[in-house]
Formats: sequence, structure tokens, C-alpha cells
Amino acid sequence: MIQQHGGNAYSLKNILDFSANINPLGMPESVKEAIAASISEIEKYPDPDCTELRKKISVHEDISVDRIICGNGADDLIFRIVHALKPRKAFVCAPTFTEYTRALYEVGCKITEYHLSEQNCFDVTADILTFIDKCFDLCFICNPNNPTGRLITPEILGKLSKKCQESNVVLVCDECFLDFVTESEKHSLRNFMNGNSVILKAFTKLYAMPGIRLGYAVCGSTELAEKIRNSGQFWSVSSVAQKAGITALNENNYVHKTMEYIASERAFLSTELQGLGIKVYDSAANFLLFKSDKGLAEKLLAGGILIRDCSNFSGLSDGFCRIAVRTHSENKQLIEALRRCMNG
Repeated sequence: MIQQHGGNAYSLKNILDFSANINPLGMPESVKEAIAASISEIEKYPDPDCTELRKKISVHEDISVDRIICGNGADDLIFRIVHALKPRKAFVCAPTFTEYTRALYEVGCKITEYHLSEQNCFDVTADILTFIDKCFDLCFICNPNNPTGRLITPEILGKLSKKCQESNVVLVCDECFLDFVTESEKHSLRNFMNGNSVILKAFTKLYAMPGIRLGYAVCGSTELAEKIRNSGQFWSVSSVAQKAGITALNENNYVHKTMEYIASERAFLSTELQGLGIKVYDSAANFLLFKSDKGLAEKLLAGGILIRDCSNFSGLSDGFCRIAVRTHSENKQLIEALRRCMNG
């Protein structure tokens, strides 16, 4: 079963879902309580400007409020950015998150793909700089990349940011998985921000709240932020989501605990997969890309485990799959199921 995205398991019963990259520690209790307490507010329209939430994000990100836009998840912001800027020609990596190209196709944009080499472990290398020039209006990158989990080195990221500014290309860096990374600050585009920069962040993965739909963008200039803010629907973020986001940003211990847990369980999964003779690609995120025999995803699904078949990603082929890092007991179940599948 090839999915367009992970987490599409609603038609499946009694499934252990490794296709969606959600924090295995679950939603913080404080956020659940905030959601419950905000139910009475759903009889009123939400604040269209997300005033309190943006103030909270401003402190969290140490950036002015007027350079922050909130949206109905990071996906919403991807489409709002594209519809606001209406690029004629854009640059994306392959493989990467498919919503970038979906949004770009909606505005009739011509797309150039920068193919990441399997021989280089799907890393973005310095030769990306030779492709960026003034013929592009927009460039999407994902750091760490989805589905590979690979980070862009700070050196290359800094040079890419400068090249985009010099070429008047808007650089959108999707950092939705960066909060799972140890020492994440040194890998962020925040270190190389300029007036052509946009950073995408989401509450979905880190705080295990995909059903709430909440994301935000940090822009390098107020002018760019204003363009994006004026695109899309007026009431894009519900009152419940706003309260959840405000509360989630207080969860510093939860974030630190998550980083440690993910690093430990990711290492466990990687070691076990390699022990089964499976090619695993090192990842900095809360998921792993691996390459095995064609049809493995279908075999696992028959046994009640859903993983992400990645053969429909541009730049990947049959046999590539992605798994989320889940709890230790669930990760052990996956390894045992893989062992049964591969041993017949």
C-alpha cells in the first residue's frame, strides 16, 4: 500500500502505525488540559491574528512579532507562501516532502529538482550552490530532510542562504523536524537569516498533536511576512489550537526528554535493522530511511504494522521505506515482525 503521506491509517483496524513521525512520548498533559479548558471558546471566532500565540512564539524564537505568521499546520503555510509569492520557477531537492511541489504546481510554477545522490547518503552537497541563480524565484529545502533524516551542514546552509539573497531567491527552510535534533540551534537557518529567508516550524510532530493542526513561519523581513499573512483564509488557526500552542511552548523539560529518547531509540532501531542485513541511512530526525526487498511494506501490513513505502518519492525507487521512531516496546515489535518477514 503506497501512501501519499504517513499516518493515513483510518481505514485500517488494529494497526501499529510506523508511517507517521509523531513524538512517541505523546502529547504533554499540560497541553491536553489546555485543550479541554478551551472548549468553551469554540462558540466564538478565534483571534485571526493569533496575538497571544505570536507573542509567545516571539519570546521562544527571540524574534519580533511582526515577522511571525501562524497557520493551520506547516502544510497550510507552504501553500500560503506559494500563493502569496506566485513563483514562476522554483528549486526543490529530490527526494523531499511532496507538499512543496504540490503547492508549486497549483500556481503553474516550473520546478527544477536537485537530485540527492544515494551514493552520498542523500546529503545536500556544496554543488547545490552552482544551481542557484537569478532564474529562480523560490527555493524549498527541508532540514533535516524528509524522508532521509539528513541534515544540511551549517557551512553549506550559510552559503546557500547568502547565494539566495544575492540572487533574490526566497529560501524557505522547513525545520519541522529540527527540534528532535541534538544541538539543533547550530543547524538552523536562524544563524544565516536575511530578508529572503523563511523558516517553517510545526507543533504537529514534536508535541504529538497532528489533529490540532498548528504551525508557524518565521520570516527574515516584515515585508515578506506581511505578504504571506495576507494570503490564505482569515481564521486559519482555531482557538483550541492557539491555546494548545501557547501551553506547549512552556514544555522545555519535555523537549529535552524527547531529544534523548529519540536518539536512544533511533540508535536501537538502526542497529537492529542493520543486523537483519537491511541498508539503513543515518538520520538526525525521529525516523529512519532504509532500503530492503520490494514488497516488504505489504508483508508488514498483513501482519498489522504500517510503514511508509517511499517508492513514490521523486528520487527513490522500490524497496525504500521510512519508519518512525516509536516506544521501545513498539520498536521491538517492528524488529520481530521484520525478522519474520525476511526469514519467510
